[in-house]
Amino acid sequence: MKEPLESARAVIEAARRVYAADPATLAELDDLETRLDQPLRVALVGSVKAGKSTLLNGLLCERIAPTDARECTRIVTWYRQGPSPSVRALHADGGTTVLPAKRHHDRLELDLGGLAADEVERLEVTWPAPGLTGITLIDTPGTSSISRDVSAETDKFLLPEQGAAGADAIVYLLRSLHESDVRFLKALHERTRHGNAAVGAVAVLSRADELGAGRLTAMVSINRAVDRLRNHPSLEGVCETVVPVAGLMGLGATTLRQSDFTVFVGLAARHRDETRKLLISAERFITAEDPTLPSEQVRSDLVERFGLYGIRLALAVVRGGVTDATELSTELVRRSGLEELRRVLDVNFAQRQPELKAHSIVLAVHRLARESPAPGSSDLLVMADDHLADAHAFREMQLLGRIVAGRVALGVDEVGELERVIGGRGASPHDRLGADPQDTAPEELVERAVEHLRRWQERCENPLLDRETLEACRVAQRSCEGVLAAAVEMSPQPVTSPA
Repeated sequence: MKEPLESARAVIEAARRVYAADPATLAELDDLETRLDQPLRVALVGSVKAGKSTLLNGLLCERIAPTDARECTRIVTWYRQGPSPSVRALHADGGTTVLPAKRHHDRLELDLGGLAADEVERLEVTWPAPGLTGITLIDTPGTSSISRDVSAETDKFLLPEQGAAGADAIVYLLRSLHESDVRFLKALHERTRHGNAAVGAVAVLSRADELGAGRLTAMVSINRAVDRLRNHPSLEGVCETVVPVAGLMGLGATTLRQSDFTVFVGLAARHRDETRKLLISAERFITAEDPTLPSEQVRSDLVERFGLYGIRLALAVVRGGVTDATELSTELVRRSGLEELRRVLDVNFAQRQPELKAHSIVLAVHRLARESPAPGSSDLLVMADDHLADAHAFREMQLLGRIVAGRVALGVDEVGELERVIGGRGASPHDRLGADPQDTAPEELVERAVEHLRRWQERCENPLLDRETLEACRVAQRSCEGVLAAAVEMSPQPVTSPA
């Protein structure tokens, strides 16, 4: 069986033969093939004020994306890894304008330099940010903007009339489950679906700390809300899972300075009743007149960068024994949900780049052959269908979401093994089998794969399994077959696979 990218290239080559006399289509096919060699495109999508730019900055570990309502937030903006900072505006007519990359205090200021937003097709920001390794993050205008033109930019990018969708995977930000969110997710799913495969989609309950009004006990309310969303029938099949993130706190934590830590230590040393009263509201915290408190500017900066929930949690963590800025930053990032979101994006998207990219490209070719028939396009459709029928990687992603939602009726140990085998802790054969790459010989890896395969085959034969659990076991069996095939290829000794 061909690898996904190799299979996609074969489909494109077949399409070139079918449309050899059509220069415009050949140029489109060249663009599609080029995209196979580019980093995975992950778009951040959501309504206005959902917190997209704040979350994106947290993922980048840099204050780069604009977070206010200026012209730049109305434009699709690409963030790519690069050795030096640069910003370009790509015009709808094909022209390019280099824009200044200015630092203002601790953040990058994006300035269109006199260009109007409707003159710009997209912005491209190149930045040496660690959060961009191997992927391109794309910030999109709000899907429920007051301006229809602004919302249309996101629709045009992700749901184009022709060609491939602009992204291979999406992170959809929810503040709650609104009808417009469901409608957009379903439209995206239908536009990118073929059989069991569709664009990779993860939902984020953004600004999660607001559900608990910034209280330290907010996680109780957050976890209840997330459990409801993960099992909500409207989201069934249109996204893999839901992750809660306190984006503002996470961003503040990723950019936490030693001076911030010193301020938090000083505040934590005050009596708890005093800090509790100070933190009743942001206004009280900022305007309190007390010469022993940090300056009003410092307090205002803390509120802007961490929010009240972040400040309260930072004080609790410092009082719990954290002794340096790095440790505090790590703990706040973990509690913000940002660390878990990065893990989910790595498992669901980064480690499945070939399948996601190939799906986007082959689906575009399939659509081309269907809408622009030519001699030979019927055979091209069959070839594209054969590629798109192999949707196992997408079934794995969907099953990972069901595991998180608690919808697989297996024992704790079995669920843990299931999660690992289907790639929930890493997609390599060693990760899936729980084997140390340094200490596991290829022959031993084959033996482990055979053992896992037999175990899941036996589980599939259990007549008492409910339909959903049986389907989970079948996915695991198919994953084990793939791991075994990979392990056999790695082994220098001839191996006979089990029947």
